[in-house]
Amino acid sequence: MFIVHLQLIDKHLNILAKQHIETRFVKIHAEKSPFLAERLKIIVLPTFALIKNAKVDDYVVGFDELGGQQMSLAQRI
Repeated sequence: MFIVHLQLIDKHLNILAKQHIETRFVKIHAEKSPFLAERLKIIVLPTFALIKNAKVDDYVVGFDELGGQQMSLAQRI
């Protein structure tokens, strides 16, 4: 089920990236990038770090914060 959720989120982020070309969307694998994950304080997967002006502005942590709706992430961004 976790993989299905990640695939759904990935699909929506790809749609958002195409609609918002002024925004940079970057996907990392925390376990392959431990330095960056630690620097961004990523503990729970998935975590979305929303960065503005070179600083973390907000986090969306885990699936619970997405509200169980398919487009909740898009609405939050």
